[in-house]
Amino acid sequence: MQSRFLLKSAFAAPLRLGAMLVLAGLLSACAQHLNAPVQATPMPETRFRANDPVRITPADSVPVLYAYLYTPVTLGPYPSIVTIPGGGWTDGDATDMRFVAEYLAQRGFAVLAIEHRPAAQGGLEQVLADLHAGMRWMVRNARAHRLDMQRVGLLGFESGGHLAALLALAQNAQPPLSGLPRDAMLPAIRAVVAGGAPMDLTTFDDTPALRALLQGNGEAARRMASPVHQMHAAAPPFFLFHGTRDAEVPIAQAEAMAETLTEQGVRVEFYRMELRGHTTTYLTVTGALQAAAQFLWRTVAEPETDAQTDGGP
Repeated sequence: MQSRFLLKSAFAAPLRLGAMLVLAGLLSACAQHLNAPVQATPMPETRFRANDPVRITPADSVPVLYAYLYTPVTLGPYPSIVTIPGGGWTDGDATDMRFVAEYLAQRGFAVLAIEHRPAAQGGLEQVLADLHAGMRWMVRNARAHRLDMQRVGLLGFESGGHLAALLALAQNAQPPLSGLPRDAMLPAIRAVVAGGAPMDLTTFDDTPALRALLQGNGEAARRMASPVHQMHAAAPPFFLFHGTRDAEVPIAQAEAMAETLTEQGVRVEFYRMELRGHTTTYLTVTGALQAAAQFLWRTVAEPETDAQTDGGP
């Protein structure tokens, strides 16, 4: 989990982008979508606007933090997705999520890409506080930007997927989860997309990144910060994608999360990306992103069904 994702730099270089598209095409058939719907979900296609960056800096933050809002050029109100970057909890650069935000905004979603401070500056509690600050900005400015705060989903890669899962589990829990903050100003989360994400921190070796996230605390802190060990029946539906040859975050992490969600009666779709390692997963993410967008349209954009409300499969 020490590697930085290569998405931003790779997508910025035309030659690399061309090579990745060829590779993505070659590997697109090498995926298994478990619990996929029988038919593809139709989504709108539209232009979008990238709004000016907004400051979301909490009062105690030394670095200035920003969020980046992308909105469709349609009437709204828009189903809204918050994206959380990866980087092993050491770098919360929201611009890494630009290509995802643009892709989703072209399909009718408003997308807020949120920055956060390195975990070394305050651990998991501080990182979650930064994400809450960004989402509170959404709530305060929902009317001005036509954001529908009753239709909110989360999407994250690697450590961002871990944070998305924890944030959703904490926000939807009744009563609150021990050790994980729930922000009463924020809405419940309708769905989570997590790619290549660590879901059970008790299974990883001790690393500087984990020590920073957990502030040096031990096994109990690892369990508290592990989505697998915080699961409950009010969790929102999940879409997990993972490379089968990921050596940094083994696919067993996603498999355990999918099994735990199923045991709790929570809907889960699992997109297994064959022959992909940790970095290759994100360099060939096109198929997973398309499937994830359709999942978000079904779970976030469309009206809730009784099964969604009850947490049923």
